[in-house]
Amino acid sequence: MDPADLTALEQRRLLEGRRLSARELLDACRRRAEATEPVVNALVEVDWERGASVADRLDAEPGFLPDAPLRGLVIAHKNLLDTAGVRTTYGSPAFAGHVPTVSHPLVGLLAGAGTVFVGKTNTPEFGAGSHTFNPVHGLTRNPWDPTRSAGGSSGGAAAALACGSLSLADGSDLGGSLRNPASFCGIVGFRPSKGTIPGFPPLDGRLGMGIEGPMARTVADAALFHAVMVGHSTMLDARPPARLLVSVDHGDLPVDAAVRRVVAEAAAAFAAAGWRVEESDPPFDGVDACFEVLRSLGYALKVGALIDNVSVKATIRQEVSDGLALADGAIAHAVAQEHRLGSAWDGFLGPDDVLMTPTSQVAPFPVGEEWVREVEGRPLGRYTDWMRSCSRLTVPGGPSISIPAGWSDDGSLPIGIQLSGARNSDRRLFEVAAAAEEILGVGRRPPVEALSALDPASLPPGPGR
Repeated sequence: MDPADLTALEQRRLLEGRRLSARELLDACRRRAEATEPVVNALVEVDWERGASVADRLDAEPGFLPDAPLRGLVIAHKNLLDTAGVRTTYGSPAFAGHVPTVSHPLVGLLAGAGTVFVGKTNTPEFGAGSHTFNPVHGLTRNPWDPTRSAGGSSGGAAAALACGSLSLADGSDLGGSLRNPASFCGIVGFRPSKGTIPGFPPLDGRLGMGIEGPMARTVADAALFHAVMVGHSTMLDARPPARLLVSVDHGDLPVDAAVRRVVAEAAAAFAAAGWRVEESDPPFDGVDACFEVLRSLGYALKVGALIDNVSVKATIRQEVSDGLALADGAIAHAVAQEHRLGSAWDGFLGPDDVLMTPTSQVAPFPVGEEWVREVEGRPLGRYTDWMRSCSRLTVPGGPSISIPAGWSDDGSLPIGIQLSGARNSDRRLFEVAAAAEEILGVGRRPPVEALSALDPASLPPGPGR
């Protein structure tokens, strides 16, 4: 089998047994990327030669990072993650020439873990919106159907992983950016508990919902990656929860029929396997307003100086405008609501309970649409409204994971389910996700041979600006 099609754990076993060299794995990932990238466009700032210098040293010097847990695995960093000496644009023309001098703490941590860095993964401008396109690096397409969105904002990471161009990829998540693209591309995306991943200090102590996390092709790969990020054991046992609470629509969200079907089928499969399955909607009164206020505040603090820069995406300038207009009382109320919702979450879920919901309210949508404006016939007024199945689960601060669970009605597009656990129960949630994966099956590989045969010029363009 092509090494690019192996899981990260399988690749690691071969590397450790010296049945596969780091350079051979890198070359396999490079061949896959060169076959699929002309269509998918998931990787940016690519430097295979830089990766080759690290891979060759790992092969030639057994004493170089000898016990590193990710030694030889191929990785790229999201283009929001500052990487010293590497152009990091955040997908914005305002930062088209930006080369950081200081790396995000995860960059050094993952280099020390033995990864082979080959570039950045594409993202929407400043990570705004779950559709990966920007005027600097272009549109990332879904590897299952390149006329469809790969999701976002970690869409480049998800698409590159699905294709086999990377072993692992980091991402970040505020309103669903690790989870939504995982659902769209048929991989695994894990949002850790609030405050558990190394990073730069927040710009403001009131902001803490954004977090980095792991993406991978399987639950076990994601658990391995997460363990390295937090410095915990990599051992994982698959065990079902005490109770699986199921909410198909959070009680009031519009959800496409195909997504509803996949969630219902997964719940039935878990019940048939002996899991205790109950229907229950989470206590989310006031959650959307809380999220929107703190999201806008974050954008105002981070990129407020760009409010009049017409080269910046209109939705970002609107976020900044909304954030700058916030009164201190509105911000204080949102912070209080965030704490209240976290406490309500603690009361809703027992320490060994898990909530299952849709990851995304829709299947992957056409690339020409900037965002989803209608679900189940209900019009949506804001570019984040269709992402509430994820953003609501951001606010309480616990972990959530998206795993592949089913397919669109025609069988062509992956659809994920989202499992969410009690705060700081990250390792336990991985165990539940691993048990769920055993029942539902591991996501299959997209049709990479068909991708490589496509003419990119024949495909529909992304959104206009």
